[in-house]
Amino acid sequence: MTEAPRPLYAGPPQGSYGGTVQLYAVTIHSAIAQNDLDGLNSLICQAEHYLETYGDLPTLIEHLKTEIARLER
Repeated sequence: MTEAPRPLYAGPPQGSYGGTVQLYAVTIHSAIAQNDLDGLNSLICQAEHYLETYGDLPTLIEHLKTEIARLER
């Protein structure tokens, strides 16, 4: 029997990463190395929520660079 797909932007499941954590690469790599399914699900929920709230980070960084260059002129 297959599990129902997890809805996007669902609340994070409880586990070792059940609270809010900074989504730095080291946090993500650590969760992967621990083989902690609950932790990985929690991190992906938080990452999806971040994207929904703040948008695409690489695009925001490009906007910042453009604004910085404009102000430095």
